[in-house]
Amino acid sequence: MRTRVKICGLRSKEDIHMVADAGADAIGLVVYASSKRAVSVQEAVLLRREIPAFVSAVVLVVNASQADIEQIIHDVKPTLLQFHGDESAEFCEQFRFPYIRALRVGGGSLLSPDAVAREVQKYPNASGFLFDAYSAGYGGSGLTFDLSLLEKVREILPARKIIIAGGLNAGNVQQLIRDVKPYAIDLSSGVESAPGVKSAEKTRAFMQQVANA
Repeated sequence: MRTRVKICGLRSKEDIHMVADAGADAIGLVVYASSKRAVSVQEAVLLRREIPAFVSAVVLVVNASQADIEQIIHDVKPTLLQFHGDESAEFCEQFRFPYIRALRVGGGSLLSPDAVAREVQKYPNASGFLFDAYSAGYGGSGLTFDLSLLEKVREILPARKIIIAGGLNAGNVQQLIRDVKPYAIDLSSGVESAPGVKSAEKTRAFMQQVANA
């Protein structure tokens, strides 16, 4: 099975073209003002137009309001929403729109395999679950987490719903794919020259390592 790749936190059409040309399956736009990689809804609308056919457009939000989400769906027209904050299942599912639920494991209440599995079960209609390292912010920290925390999740989720994030780069992604065999992986800082600025050299090196795994 080929591991899918989502590269998140893009802020320019040049980076979108480069990442798509490098072979990414999905591109993430961060509509969260506190992020170093943030774009506004209006900017996301313009960037969405640059994402080519057969590459998914994912909009990441953190504790956004219902009105904000409805505007994003209507104006940006993403392929998927990515709820990356403290959103409840009821909130995520009220829009009847495909979504990924991101969970920061290894901190807060998600400190054990059982706790992670219980949290996953609250979101029965999620298209996938993105497991990231716990950090003070909401992702993009470059931190890794203990993959044994997903032990119970693997027993209850189809493999195609498991997405791994956190501290990935060209130096460690091959080993992760060989050991874990994830359906998909997600990264941001691992291919950057600065927050929100993707490096073509790092991106190509990363995608080559994925292909070689």
